[in-house]
Amino acid sequence: MSTELRILHLEDNEDDAVLVEAALRRNKFACEIDRVETREAFVEALDRGGYDIILSDFSLPSFNGLAALELAQQKRPDIPFLFVSGTIGEDTAIDALKSGATDYVLKQRLARLGPAVHRALVDATERAALRRAEEAMMQSESKYRHLFECLGEAALLSDAGSGRVIDTNRQAEVLFARPRGEIVGSNIEHLLSPEALAEFRRNFSDPAAATAERVIFEGEIPSGGRHGIPVAISAAPIILYGRRLVLALYRDITERKRAEAEIELLKARLAERGN
Repeated sequence: MSTELRILHLEDNEDDAVLVEAALRRNKFACEIDRVETREAFVEALDRGGYDIILSDFSLPSFNGLAALELAQQKRPDIPFLFVSGTIGEDTAIDALKSGATDYVLKQRLARLGPAVHRALVDATERAALRRAEEAMMQSESKYRHLFECLGEAALLSDAGSGRVIDTNRQAEVLFARPRGEIVGSNIEHLLSPEALAEFRRNFSDPAAATAERVIFEGEIPSGGRHGIPVAISAAPIILYGRRLVLALYRDITERKRAEAEIELLKARLAERGN
């Protein structure tokens, strides 16, 4: 792997930026670094692209590290994102990692920066290779592709262990109000209500306890900024190319729920009149 890197560095302190660059060069990285200080400059750099890794301070005068991470996830989700900060606490660091940050390095411990960058680049290379293999697998299966798109319900194919969505169909784009590019690669935990997610994990996440049968349950999903769209979920484990996957079909049951609520209301009114 080449150590010649194009780096986007969100940092408002020039002295700290110099120290970061020196730490990278001590680890034999030949760097081309674009340093930016504002949200506008950061967004412009993301739009230009071409970066191997993003480094970001956590606290800036007019910008926030978590906001920068969210923008990077939206625009360049494949680029590793590392926090290099002197103000990030442990709880905040954990939240940042859950939100998609690859790692964090304290400015007081820049000796960790080189190894952290190396690991991030290796992980990114492996993830890219996995995505290419998945895409090739899906595209090569023309019969599977045709059947998948012809399903009458929204469908998500996800990795049983990690919950990562590896394929979806047009009906899912409509139901979740998101393009395929935003659904594929996301995690199932962002596409289900907590109750539905718990049911999903109970049946499929643990290989030792995973069911071999189709499971039918109800839950809610977000869609287009709205929350609480009720759905009936029919999910079953499948083995494809030696991988444990879950195929889940989602059906919008909003009208059924509305009808049930109206029936219950009517029953209550009749009961009141009877009394």
